[in-house]
Amino acid sequence: MSSNTNNSNAKPVGRNERRNRQRGKDFHHRYLALCRSKNFHPLPEIVKTKKKNQPFLDVYGDRFKGYDWQLILDALREDNSLNYLALRLRKTYTEGADGLVPHSVVERSETEKTPLIDKRMFRQLVDTLAVFLRTNNVVEHCTIEGFPLTGVRLCTLITGLAQTTSLTELNLARCSIGDEGCKALCAEIKFLPQLNLLNLTACQLTVKGCQAVAEVIKFQKMQRYATSWEQSLRYGDIKEDKLMGLRYLYLSHNPAIGDYGLLELTDVLKDDAWVRQVHVCNCGLTDVAAQFLTECLNLNASIEKFDIRDNIKISNEACREILVKLGANTDDDSSDSTGASKKRPKTLASLKEHCEYLEMQLDSERNRNSQLESTVEQLHLQIGDFAVQMNELQHELGALVKSRNELLEKLKKLENKSTKKKAAVCSLRRSQSEAMASVNHEAIETLLAAASKSEAVVKLDNSKEQQQGNIPSASRIIERSIGDCGDGDEKAVLGDPVLQKF
Repeated sequence: MSSNTNNSNAKPVGRNERRNRQRGKDFHHRYLALCRSKNFHPLPEIVKTKKKNQPFLDVYGDRFKGYDWQLILDALREDNSLNYLALRLRKTYTEGADGLVPHSVVERSETEKTPLIDKRMFRQLVDTLAVFLRTNNVVEHCTIEGFPLTGVRLCTLITGLAQTTSLTELNLARCSIGDEGCKALCAEIKFLPQLNLLNLTACQLTVKGCQAVAEVIKFQKMQRYATSWEQSLRYGDIKEDKLMGLRYLYLSHNPAIGDYGLLELTDVLKDDAWVRQVHVCNCGLTDVAAQFLTECLNLNASIEKFDIRDNIKISNEACREILVKLGANTDDDSSDSTGASKKRPKTLASLKEHCEYLEMQLDSERNRNSQLESTVEQLHLQIGDFAVQMNELQHELGALVKSRNELLEKLKKLENKSTKKKAAVCSLRRSQSEAMASVNHEAIETLLAAASKSEAVVKLDNSKEQQQGNIPSASRIIERSIGDCGDGDEKAVLGDPVLQKF
């Protein structure tokens, strides 16, 4: 009897131990136990979140104190029950020298006395999240919103993501991971085929970040091709449930992505049949990006939603064309249905989808209206600016014409002066040449007259000498030339007194 009673007592004890062990790994029981042991009041945001058969944690921690975070981390470190975890901050924070401070305070160069979370606690928070993702085998959704995950912090979290086997949705909105963080994250995410939703809203991404996301889509597409080929060879039929990968992509509020960032995505999505939704609101897109998207939608009929709202540089025509492309797919699918399917009653899900589609169209029309109003205002302003510029240009043109006429008059005067100077120079040269010619003519005439006179005297003397007969014959020869003043010819007649006269 005693042995039976001992066995019967041992069984409840074993059950209680197992129950206590399970409760010890349950987040809410663990959290309440820690609050009781340390004599703290549990946070109502955490206590109210528990639902039957759906354990989850979704809280905003802007008002939590340091001991509140410590209790939450201690409960999370050994948890194996939460399938939905969401830690959010309403403001966007930056990691400073002392801890987490709001990004607006950093921009205004202000100092805050007490940071939200000190540096040691934030490091402990990231380490705990990595351990939670590594050890929890039931978590499907993880949201970390508003925390600055850069550098070492993000690498620590990635080590936990690399070993998770159940996570299907990852939300890192407003975590400011940047392009380098996006590359490191995508390098591990591409090996997680069960992950079908990635939210990188407002994470300061650029074209390089889009390239990293495009590489993930391309890699997983090749993996799906290989898996489908293997299934078709082994089983003869492809099971789409086993084909996994990213289906929902949120990249909104990253204005630096631009047209060429979207081009990186559309080039990969042209031949992809798995991605269903892409959200790129407020990403600095223009009509060029709309053209890229239209070309992608012409080839890809599996995309259900491509959200491009809040991109004010996209024209109304481009928005309308994209909406037509997205609506044409749904209309084609509905037109292929038979008459029997049309008689089916509308379900709540279909009505909800239709309402979402109408809301999207309404938002697009509102955006078009605001764009048109802004463009009209800009055109009016441009018209006024153009009128002012035209008046200024007309005044400048009148001044230029006036200066041109003055320059032409000055040029004519200068030409007249130059022609007068040339005429005066020519007349002066002519008078000088004529004077020189007359002087030369007079000189020649005087020389000829002197020559004729000398010849006459010589003939007269010769006749006188012949008459006298006393003058020897040698002195009759006169070798003096007209105009010659040399001394050699006069030596023969120096002794003759008659010839010395000449």
